[in-house]
This record gives sequence, structure tokens and C-alpha cells, in this order.
Amino acid sequence: MGKASTVSFLLTAGLFSCSGHSTPVTQTLRTCVDRWNQGNMVGWGPGPVNVAFRRPNAKEHSTIQLASRRFCIVGIDVGDGTWTCVQSDPGAYWCPPLHEATGPRLPENAKLDRHGVLKPDSPLKGTHPTPPLAWHRYPRVDGYIQPWTASGKLRPGLRFKGEQRGRCFLAEESARSAVSCLYPNGGRSEACFPRRRPWRRGDLAACSLGPGSTTFTRWLITQGSDPPVFVPWSRIGDISLGGFKEEVAADYGPEPRYGYRLHGGIVDVTFDRGQVSAIRFTTPYYRTKNGFGVGSRIPLGLCHRTMGYACLHLWHGFMWNLRLREGPCRCWVKVGRGKRSLPATGDNFLKPWFFINVHRGRVSSFYFALKFVD
Repeated sequence: MGKASTVSFLLTAGLFSCSGHSTPVTQTLRTCVDRWNQGNMVGWGPGPVNVAFRRPNAKEHSTIQLASRRFCIVGIDVGDGTWTCVQSDPGAYWCPPLHEATGPRLPENAKLDRHGVLKPDSPLKGTHPTPPLAWHRYPRVDGYIQPWTASGKLRPGLRFKGEQRGRCFLAEESARSAVSCLYPNGGRSEACFPRRRPWRRGDLAACSLGPGSTTFTRWLITQGSDPPVFVPWSRIGDISLGGFKEEVAADYGPEPRYGYRLHGGIVDVTFDRGQVSAIRFTTPYYRTKNGFGVGSRIPLGLCHRTMGYACLHLWHGFMWNLRLREGPCRCWVKVGRGKRSLPATGDNFLKPWFFINVHRGRVSSFYFALKFVD
């Protein structure tokens, strides 16, 4: 076995030196580890990985068509194989979309924690930290530079090259904290950063040329996000009960402490295990197809003897002025997703609950939740 092949084998198998003296093999591997951590790869982990400086294997060649030269490669365990994350020329890692394994199972020699930090199983003794690269001075997520300042200006040192236009949206392949933007020919850029969120038609996005790149395509967005849509009783704009936190953040940005201030009102989104568990909104911007929303009136209609009540007003499955907690709520309540409400009792607290709050005869806010929260 030649010297180059021996180095490749040792790295791939994880049999690196721990003698306390740095060697080209251990220092190269240290560089692979440090470059991963310097990229702030928060979207990956926790779990076992194989980190190596090696040539791609046959499966990696066939699935992602890598060149035959050696790369820093982090193979992330996915049970029956690995996701192949490869260090590109700017010193950042590119990782594949989370569809299926791009490489075979590999022996574990390191772990990712829940923040995506990579740590070898055995210490790389005698090595020294890898100096940061110039682009590491920028905020970055999963290797992609976050291009906009808080005031909506391109960060100093970054530049635009070329222009495109098209609609932007969140796709499964979109880079974390970014959205995808669609080219006129049907192709798309998967790491575009709108200058503001939610965005409107005519706003700008900066589309990265790749992980670690300081060059972006100047993108004119041709279709706004956050449409004035209200789908009873599950969705407003681009926010849906049961949707994912990453989807909301992609369209609206990180949620402020007291909710999003949108369209003259508040949109408050609650998350549970990374999914939307509740939505409250006070803005009249979101309307159903027939124009119903904040500010609308709901007629009391006839009085019904039902569910143990001598007089209960009903409207589209909602019940008026139930006694909840200390007294009558002065609101419309519906439990469950059926046409008729389930009884508003503790037996149904784990079912979806929907509230329409009323002030001076008009709807003042809505609250939808996947389960009752006292």
C-alpha cells in the first residue's frame, strides 16, 4: 500500500495518531473538524459521524458526482448509510438535501452534538487550531453567510454579481434560514436571503453562490409572501397549525418576544417541539374568501337547548359565551375539527380548540390551538 493510500485508509477508518505529536495526518484531520465548526453547522446533529480527508467512494460518486481528488468529508449517519457533507474551495461544507443517503455506512470516529458541533471520539493530540478564514467574520448558518444588516443593507465586503427575478418560497431543499427562488426556466436557487420578512412583491433577495461565498445574485422577488389569506380554522398567511418553526422563520424571520407586529396588529405563534401549536392574531389583514375576519360581526341567532345548556347560541359549530375558568368568556368556542363542537370539558383538552374573541359586538381576535392551554 502506497503512502497516499495509507493516509487515506487511516483517516477513513478513524485510526489517527494520538501520540501527542502532530503529524500531517492528524493536523489535516484537525483542519477538517475545525472548518466544520467554524461554519456554524447548526442544522446537523446530534449523532455519530465519520470525518476524514479522503477520496469519495463509489456510492458518493454515483449520487452526487464528486471529483476524484481528496476532500474533507463528514459522513453523517442515517441508519442505512450516510449524508455526505463535502468541504468546498472557500473552506465551507456543502451538505445534500435530506432525502436519502448519499454514501454507504462508515465507521464512526466522531460525534455531532445537538448544536451541530463536531468532536472526534479520540483527541487529536499535538495539533493546533486552524486559523479562521476571512469570511468567518460574517454571521453564518450552516456555512452560508447571512448577507443583510439589521437595517437592510448588504454587509461590507459582500457583493452582487448578476441579476435575476422570480418568486421565492420555502422548499425542502432550501438552506436553513434561507428560501428558494425560482428561475424563469424552472431551475431554482436554494440559498436566497430576502432583505425583509415577510417580503412583498418588488423586494430584494441576495442569493448565495454557495457555502462560504461572499458573492450573491441580486434577486428581484416577483411575488410577495404572507398573503391576506384566512383558512378557517387552520391557517393565516403562510402560518399553519402543525407547520414547522423553520417554515415560519423563513417567511417571517425569528419571532419577537411578544409576537410579530404585522399589518397593524399582533400575530403570536406558539411552538411545541419545533411545530406550530397555537396561533393568535388581532390584525384585520387576514380574511376568508367571503371577507370574514377581525372586525366582523357574528349574529347570535336562535337559542338552543343542548350540551346541558338551557340556552346556547351556535354559529358554524362555535358556541357563544361558555363558562370557562372563572366565568363566561364573552367569546365563541369550538372544540375539535368536526362540523359540530365537542363538549368544552376537560375530557377534550387534548383536542384542537378554537376561540373567537368579541369586543363591543365585533371580532377582536382569534386563537387556534392544537390543545387546550389553561
